[in-house]
Amino acid sequence: MNCPSSLSRLLLGPVPERHAAIGLTLMVSVLYLFNAGLVLVSLPLGYVSPVMTPYSIACMLFGAGVFYGLLRSGLSQRFTDPRMVMTQSVYFAFAVAVGYMTVNANLRGVVLAFMPAIFLPGQFALPERKIRHLALIMIALLLGVTVLNRIVEPEEQQTVGDLLRCIFLSAVLLASSLVAQRVSRIHHDMKAKSEALAIALHKVEHLASHDQLTGLINRHRMHDILDKEWQRQQRQHRPTTLVMMDLDHFKRVNDSLGHHVGDKVLQQFAIMADTYLRDADVVSRWGGEEFLVLCPESTADQAIVALHRLRDQLHRMPLVSEHPELRVTFSAGLATLRPGEAVDNAIERADQALYQAKEAGRDRFMQSP
Repeated sequence: MNCPSSLSRLLLGPVPERHAAIGLTLMVSVLYLFNAGLVLVSLPLGYVSPVMTPYSIACMLFGAGVFYGLLRSGLSQRFTDPRMVMTQSVYFAFAVAVGYMTVNANLRGVVLAFMPAIFLPGQFALPERKIRHLALIMIALLLGVTVLNRIVEPEEQQTVGDLLRCIFLSAVLLASSLVAQRVSRIHHDMKAKSEALAIALHKVEHLASHDQLTGLINRHRMHDILDKEWQRQQRQHRPTTLVMMDLDHFKRVNDSLGHHVGDKVLQQFAIMADTYLRDADVVSRWGGEEFLVLCPESTADQAIVALHRLRDQLHRMPLVSEHPELRVTFSAGLATLRPGEAVDNAIERADQALYQAKEAGRDRFMQSP
């Protein structure tokens, strides 16, 4: 049962994101090997040139091994185009051109039929400009091998046939490139719209879960986090502490200095709380000048240590640089979640402890029993 999966990992490598590109290159490599076998079989039958056969087989073996090896080993990740789509497309066109010179005149039309198929993978991976360049390269190769073939084998005088073949295939290549460019444009437009939609959805989700003024998570999002933390706490029985913080005399700031200064105070306090509390602590704006902090795997005594660190910073530096005389303090109430206790009840106890801290003179912390 594990054999196909093991073989897939062996052929495509350990990085799933590169499997599609490696898989496509692997199929092309198989096609190279298949055509190399056909050329080898056709040699004693007289369908291919004995002079060109070694070059044709070497060209196909090189294409089969090198591109797959670069993608499978990950070396292609160092290139500007990690999937090597343009490089492989040009090389495939070159291999077709070599095959054109290898087979006899009756089979050249069959070999050239591979040319338009080169656009198929490129139309989803290349921009329009590179598809146009690819079409011009293929037409140049077609004209080049036609002229070169007449020089190498002048006894094959098919001037009209060669000319008609070049005109017809050039028209097919141009038409195919136009279709591929159209598909590429649609593909890239859809990709751009999809990325824009993903960004817009991310912004909507962020707005729905974060407070616009402070950037902290909002009350609604905090409830979700608290529910998950409660479930974890019930399983692991580790201490969890909730802290309700409130800025002291915040109304005076708004009344005396204006709401724009009050907004700056809230913003800077949110930044400092997020900075000086523990990394594991989750700070949310609960409403107005109130902030609720979740301290996972922390007792009230441990949480108070971080609160003292935050308070010391507030005492040491002004929150608003334009008003250095303004000093802001905060009070806090703490409640450690009891076994089986509902989160809302613990929040209520933290709020009552906060009220006691306010009553005791503010700029202090009180623990709920």
